[in-house]
Amino acid sequence: MKTIFLKIRYLFLIPFIALLTACGGGSSDNDGTVSLLITDNLAVDYSEIWVNLQSVTVNDNNGQTATLYQDTTGQTHNLSQLANIGALVDAQTVPAGTYTSFDIVLANSIDLVDQAGVVTTAKFDQTSGSQTFSLTVAGSLTVDANQTTTLALDFDLAQFSYDAGTNTVTPMVVQKDPAALNQTVSTIYGEVERVINSSQFVLDPTGNGRHLTVVLHNSATVTNTSTNPAMVTADTSGLTTNMYVSVSGTYDAAALTITAISVQTGNNATNLSHKMEGTIVSASGGTLSVDVREANFMPGANSLSINVSNAIFSHGALTDLAAGQKIEIKGSWDGTIFTPVVVEIEGYSSNRSDDSHSYNDDYAEIKGQITAVNSNQLSLTVQEREHVSGIDIGDSVTIDSSNSWIEHGNSSCLVVDAVIEAKGPMTDATTMAANKIEIKTGCSQ
Repeated sequence: MKTIFLKIRYLFLIPFIALLTACGGGSSDNDGTVSLLITDNLAVDYSEIWVNLQSVTVNDNNGQTATLYQDTTGQTHNLSQLANIGALVDAQTVPAGTYTSFDIVLANSIDLVDQAGVVTTAKFDQTSGSQTFSLTVAGSLTVDANQTTTLALDFDLAQFSYDAGTNTVTPMVVQKDPAALNQTVSTIYGEVERVINSSQFVLDPTGNGRHLTVVLHNSATVTNTSTNPAMVTADTSGLTTNMYVSVSGTYDAAALTITAISVQTGNNATNLSHKMEGTIVSASGGTLSVDVREANFMPGANSLSINVSNAIFSHGALTDLAAGQKIEIKGSWDGTIFTPVVVEIEGYSSNRSDDSHSYNDDYAEIKGQITAVNSNQLSLTVQEREHVSGIDIGDSVTIDSSNSWIEHGNSSCLVVDAVIEAKGPMTDATTMAANKIEIKTGCSQ
């Protein structure tokens, strides 16, 4: 029997006082709201582990149950991509009380991708013939009215086992302390319930969860594919009530808000109902081979061939595509072919009318250690660099973080000795106006 030496660290359920809303389900003064997120640690034996989550239910000792999430289609996650961060699944109102067990339902299939890219599709249960697999975790979750509490369930892959003879994975899930979570990064789908102002709107999530307030980050783009050509703005002017949207950003469970870096919408829900992120292995014209690292569907392979010739680019352009770039694509998946609608090349400038950067600027990726901080100007000693000439390892560069989207942390993480990776255009030989900064070292926020 082979042990899978991976640790999936936290599945987060975060209850807090319910906010009054104009519609949906109703609540009482004794209810709390539970936000459901999932997270884990990096893979060791396997670079990718794909599972499909279909429901999570909490139970108390009196037989009362509350459903946090339920969808027969489910949400697919590459668990190895959720290191120390959480992926928002849903936010639901539940009765106050103490819940002592948690029922989890997964699709009875798990894809394991090893370091060489070989995909093994196994099952959790080979004997029943069922399409789903259920497990129950004992623990304690107290939901108090007007209070916030957190439950973390640890999918501990160090204790998972894989039997190659039967092609079966046996999981182990336990309750753990959630203190290690730095932030929650999410992509969520739904409809615009109403537009508040130029930088905020209310989202009615798919799955009938609680309404969430979406606040646009100052570097956010809103891409409306209902127009021809697509309208890309920095505000909510392209959004209307009942419009289907995909929102990517940082989730604040206490405030029921998402600070969005990207909002995308199309003529109908199926246009943007699937999302994938990965690295370009090769690019020939508009045909890409993409190493898929994250998706909301089971890709069934380590890489996909995708033609983006007719897609809309919200960041970057067709002529910018090159091997090694990280890319996000939203569109539709029929089980075999991914049809792209919107493409974003990570770190490239956005295609909006008020963008201060053109595509003639040199795009770069620079990783290094911060040596000084002066407001939004960071001095960085270069450790690695790509797509940039004239800068060597050990050189000092300036990173302008004024309009940066910060991943795996926030601005308080930008301190001396922190290691970061910055992506964006070079404004001169040694200065980058970073579109994105990823925190590479641990950060206590």
